[in-house]
Amino acid sequence: MMGSLILFQIVVTMTLYDVTALEVKSSLTYPSDSIKGRSAILNCAWTTSGSEEAGVLNIKKNDTNYFSCNVYRTNSYLCTKNVQTSPDRFTTSNGVGNISMTIGNLECLDEATYSCEVILFTPTGQFQQADTLLRIKIPPSSPALIIDQTEVIENSNINVSCTATLGYPNVGHIVWKTYQNGILFTPSPSDIIISSTNVAQPGDDTCTVRNRSSVLLKSSRNNPNISLACFVINQDFPPPSDDSCTNPTAQWCNLTATVNIVYSVSNIQSTIVPSTALYEGDDISLRCSVEANPLPTFTWTKVDDNRTLTSKMDGLVSVLRLTNLNLSTDAGDYNCTASNVVKGVTYTTSRAITLIINKATTPSPTTTTTRRTTTSTVTSPPTGNDSTGASTGDTDSSNTNNIIIGVVVGVGGALIIAIIIIIIVCYRRKKNLQKSIADEPAEKTFNNNTTYNINLANAGMKSPQPDLVAGEKKMNSSSLNSSFDLKNDGLGYADLTYDNRPRSRKPMAITDNGSIYSSEIQMPEV
Repeated sequence: MMGSLILFQIVVTMTLYDVTALEVKSSLTYPSDSIKGRSAILNCAWTTSGSEEAGVLNIKKNDTNYFSCNVYRTNSYLCTKNVQTSPDRFTTSNGVGNISMTIGNLECLDEATYSCEVILFTPTGQFQQADTLLRIKIPPSSPALIIDQTEVIENSNINVSCTATLGYPNVGHIVWKTYQNGILFTPSPSDIIISSTNVAQPGDDTCTVRNRSSVLLKSSRNNPNISLACFVINQDFPPPSDDSCTNPTAQWCNLTATVNIVYSVSNIQSTIVPSTALYEGDDISLRCSVEANPLPTFTWTKVDDNRTLTSKMDGLVSVLRLTNLNLSTDAGDYNCTASNVVKGVTYTTSRAITLIINKATTPSPTTTTTRRTTTSTVTSPPTGNDSTGASTGDTDSSNTNNIIIGVVVGVGGALIIAIIIIIIVCYRRKKNLQKSIADEPAEKTFNNNTTYNINLANAGMKSPQPDLVAGEKKMNSSSLNSSFDLKNDGLGYADLTYDNRPRSRKPMAITDNGSIYSSEIQMPEV
């Protein structure tokens, strides 16, 4: 924007009083922006025809002569300066058919209409004039910031004012931007009030406007580390398209320091980790947290015996570690106290927490019961307390309990299925047995209809043989029947057939091998 300078000319040609032989040109040469403090050059040139010659050249500002120059036929000039204010800023130079006026260190007062008036060197004194308007541009000034304090109590107002000139000829305006931790954010409209007024300051240019803008921003702990920046926006001098004020001179902006929002300790919370039932021998942590700025200090005390305990602090959290819990010394009430100092005032808050410790129980011995079925062997899980002891609050113990419960449920289900199978098998066997007993004679358990043939007629007998027809008494006395001997007595013997299964006493068939005494008895098959 303020880099290389681009030169251009504004040319105005005007013919007056029916003087056709005279042409006057007026032009201004200056940088593309006629910025205050720079220079501008007014060039007056003319041409004539025939014998007409220019006699006098007047350079005017708003019809007031600044320079009057006599033009001679030898193209020499004699100029008289009539500048009343800062005459040293105005100088002239000449060439053939032109005279130039340079205005240095441009000011607001230099803005005007400049004229080149050429009077012919003739008895009638006819003349011609050309006009050019010089406009001055003034950029905004870098704003000045005033902030009443950079540390404010929560819910009080952050008061910041910004003062700057707004530029010319177009008048700019002041814009506020708010940042949290360096990131642009927009506060709630109900939390911010902006006011603006024009102010005068000695040394200001008469053509510029100086403005003061003030902002009241309600502070909140939810928006810590606040900073504000004011920007002067002018369409003639557009700043870089950047939301942050990284280059105050080029961006016509200014940024406050970060505002620290302080508040007393509040919202104290305390917890036990883990939060499950506790037993002797467990390790736990008592955790205490608050909201506060500046950071608080924590104190842990055992209420029962008024002991002060050492804890570890991490910002807004304090942790008291207790290991290998003891029912007699560790159970009871604990008090967490947090305090901080805000603007010289000390604030304190506390919270009590009760630690309940259960007496450790000895787990029952592990037992294994095996039950035999026709298909599988099922082993029951241990009963009683978990073998890991009293650390029921531990994550590993909890996982072990879950596994044991799952195993017990699974084994119990399998055991129930096995019992049902056993009952079904036993029921079927009993039913088949009852049917078998009902179908065959009472004195025999089963019958397979196997036949054994004994041919007594052809069997060799030892001598003497027992009397088969003798009575029991006779048999018990071991007397012999003399009729059963090796002599041929003509008596034929029958074949006896018995069931070969246990406890069967009835013959299934009696067959006489003789032609005369032959018979057969067949028992029914079961």
